[in-house]
Amino acid sequence: MACILQHLKQINKIGINVFCEKEFRIYNGHKNIQIGNNVYLTDCLLNAGNNKGKIVIEDFVFFGHHVQVLARSHDYLNFGLERQLNIIEKPILIKEGVWIGSGSIILPGVVIGKNSVIGAGSVVTKDVPNYCVFAGNPAKLI
Repeated sequence: MACILQHLKQINKIGINVFCEKEFRIYNGHKNIQIGNNVYLTDCLLNAGNNKGKIVIEDFVFFGHHVQVLARSHDYLNFGLERQLNIIEKPILIKEGVWIGSGSIILPGVVIGKNSVIGAGSVVTKDVPNYCVFAGNPAKLI
């Protein structure tokens, strides 16, 4: 529990009633993360950036197990050490009331619309409209 509290205390903005489980972790960018009220993150991984890789999670959002929210990536056009070191950051916005199913991965630059559902095991590569169900790899409208 001490590890979780260490991560949560470093977050830029955090609301009330935010719940995590023991495997919850933030890989990078604590100061670029904002979490609303009544949010359940279970054992997710948040990887925000140091610049443009902001992660915003609005109120009443909840995650299944082992969700990854990745606002950072690498440039596939580079090779070797240059690929490893060249980090690309894009913001992620998860709007109010979203449910993200277990094992899903949210990639950089995505907005997930209000009250939408992401099916378990999905890879979200593009924006999701409000009140929609997206699932699959890559995730698409169901």
